[in-house]
Amino acid sequence: MSEHFSIGETARLNNISIQTLRYYDKLGIFKPDYTDPDNGYRYYHINQFFYLDIIKYLKSIQTPLDEIKYIILNTPQDMRTFLEEQEDVIEAELKKLEGARLLLKKRKGQLKEQLEICGKDRGTVYFRKISKQRILKVATPSLNPHNGPGLYVRQLASVLEEKGCMIDNQYGYIFSLKPYDNKDIIYEHIYTSVSHEYQLNIEEPVRLDHILSGEYICIAFDWSANNKNQNYYYYYRTLYDYIILNNIKTDGIVYEVSLPTSYSSVREETFLTELRVKKTD
Repeated sequence: MSEHFSIGETARLNNISIQTLRYYDKLGIFKPDYTDPDNGYRYYHINQFFYLDIIKYLKSIQTPLDEIKYIILNTPQDMRTFLEEQEDVIEAELKKLEGARLLLKKRKGQLKEQLEICGKDRGTVYFRKISKQRILKVATPSLNPHNGPGLYVRQLASVLEEKGCMIDNQYGYIFSLKPYDNKDIIYEHIYTSVSHEYQLNIEEPVRLDHILSGEYICIAFDWSANNKNQNYYYYYRTLYDYIILNNIKTDGIVYEVSLPTSYSSVREETFLTELRVKKTD
C-alpha cells in the first residue's frame, strides 16, 4: 500500500478542500512531502496527516493562519502557552455571548409585555399581573414628565457596561402616588430592569432594587417627543382618582414604563407608556 497520496486523495481523506491545501502550501503552513518535477503534482505522506490534524484543530478554535504558522514551527511549550491564552480568549467570548443571550431573553419578555399592553384600551384603568423584576436605579431629584432623562440613563448604562452587561431600550421612572397639581410630578428615580442571572456589585449613587410581583392597577397611553406633556397629567389623575374613589389599598408607589414603538432615529420618537401601582391587601 502506497504511503503517498495525491492532493485530491489527501483532501478527501482529511475532509479538507484542495484549494485549502494549495493555500497552506503557498503560506508554508503545510507543504507536500514530494512534488513531481515533471508535472507539478503534489504528494503527501501519510505521516503528515497528524500535523494536518493539528492545523485543523487550531483553525477550529479560531486561530489566525499567521499564528498557526508560528506555533507549528516552535516547541510544545509554546503550544501550551498559546492554548492557555486562547482559553482565556474563548472564556471572554463565551461571557459576551451569555450576556447577549440574557439580553435577548429579557428583550423578548419585554416585547411580550409590550404587546399585552398594546391590547389594552388607552386611557382606561385596568388590572394585570406583573412578575418580580430586578432593577438598577438612580435618584433623579429634578426630573419630571416634562423633560427627558438626560444623562441619568447614561449613568445606568455605564455601570452595566463596566460589568460587561448592556442596557436595553426600556427604562422607567418611580415616584410617589399623591394628588399632584398639574406639572407638579417629580420623579424620584429612573430605573432599568436587570436579569437576575447577572452578578453585580453596585456602588452609590446607583442601587440595585426589586419591583415586587403582584396585581397592579394600570393605565396606558401613547405619546411622542413632541406632545408628551399634553395628556400625561390627565392620565395620571384618571388612575389616581380611580384608586381613591374605589378605596383601593396600594403601596403608594407609581412605576412609569415607556416602551418605544419605533426604533429609527430618523423617525419621530413615539412611545407607549404605562403607569402602574401595586395593590396591597
